[in-house]
Amino acid sequence: MVYRLGIDLGGTKVLAGVIDVETGRVLCTAKKRSRAEHGSADLIQRLIRAGKEAIAESGVKPRDIEAIGIGVAGQIDRAKGVIIRAPNLAGMANVNLAQIVRKELDRPVSLYNDVEAAAAGEAAFGSGKGHRDFVVIFVGTGIGGSIYRNGKPVPGATSTAGEIGHTVVDVDGRLCGCGQTGHLEAYASRTAIVRTILGGLQAGRSSVLAAVAGEANPNDPGGSAIRSGAIANALAAGDELTGEMLESAARYLAAGLVSVINFYNPPLIILGGGLIEAVDDFFQMAAERARHEALAVGREAVTIVKAALGDNSGIVGAAVLPNL
Repeated sequence: MVYRLGIDLGGTKVLAGVIDVETGRVLCTAKKRSRAEHGSADLIQRLIRAGKEAIAESGVKPRDIEAIGIGVAGQIDRAKGVIIRAPNLAGMANVNLAQIVRKELDRPVSLYNDVEAAAAGEAAFGSGKGHRDFVVIFVGTGIGGSIYRNGKPVPGATSTAGEIGHTVVDVDGRLCGCGQTGHLEAYASRTAIVRTILGGLQAGRSSVLAAVAGEANPNDPGGSAIRSGAIANALAAGDELTGEMLESAARYLAAGLVSVINFYNPPLIILGGGLIEAVDDFFQMAAERARHEALAVGREAVTIVKAALGDNSGIVGAAVLPNL
């Protein structure tokens, strides 16, 4: 058996797990919060602690961990192991994360984009298994994507292919976390949905989410108390404001999917991430609208499904990516 440590560094959490890369089995996981106010130094220490805890609780000896793979919610220089820029991870810019983790855990470290890693997990053991061509899109704190062609990930000229969250859906639209305007991520991510819910509350709308909205940081709604589970519960309770904002976000996500279908003509789109996993209505609304609005020939050929590995897609993929 070959064991590796997979780590998923996202906008709200760090998830680490020891993975049997031959079977995809997750032996053990450890989780830490990752909020913007933590700062880069604290966030890195949380990541290292999560990794150490996962190894310790797995029963695998540290020396038997072959390597470490880390998926990061941002743009990375894979060759150098550097986080170039991560809009949803405050302070994370030009950070040589691979070097730091290698020094602390004494194992070889590889760095990947987080959705690139999640796509690898789905390709090896999830909804992409047995398929050679597909697109993976994860919706959470932000929105990211990855493209598989002939069974291999397509990196693009600078290893940043698949950034669907930063495609433009409104040329004069909202400010995105990356600093540009009108990007899909500013309309359809959980961060965007929470921001619009907070705006509705401030305008005097009522919502069951008002009970936790006071804990939300308006400057970092993606890391706020209004998580995907809370949104799902509010929707199930018939909360009008939440329903409206989810429907609007689903329309924008559908627009992004339509662009992918019309431009790239994939046979399969895999949707994942915390919001997709927690709110099935959001997935259904976006998928059905995309199928309705895409060009007829392309929409008839595409299947839109949920990711199969759930929260573990990223850690499994980060561990198995060297094999792909």
